Amino acid sequence: MMYLRGRLQWSLLAISLISGLLAVLLSRQGGTESEPAVTTIESTVPASTTTVYTEPVYYTVMPGDSIFGISERFGLNMAELMALNNITNPDRVNAGQVLQLPAASGFIPVASPTTMLP
Repeated sequence: MMYLRGRLQWSLLAISLISGLLAVLLSRQGGTESEPAVTTIESTVPASTTTVYTEPVYYTVMPGDSIFGISERFGLNMAELMALNNITNPDRVNAGQVLQLPAASGFIPVASPTTMLP
């Protein structure tokens, strides 16, 4: 039993050595120097960004409007709205007054969201 076990070990050792030598010889057949593998990564970010000009948005104050109400209605920062229109007193806004609304910052959806089935 011990003899068979020893022969099996020697056979496995011989097979391992032969297959290792064959792998080395076959890998060097293409040339003496191996060229490094090149990995290409494609970027989904555009190389340059373009600034898009958007026309300013104006709002005509209606009777009963307040700076707070206008900023809430359009989701704006009240202090930014006041600074843009040179308003120092938020309680002094007259009906018919035209206010410039701050430019949008951040993501603006251009189409309704869709869900694709997997």
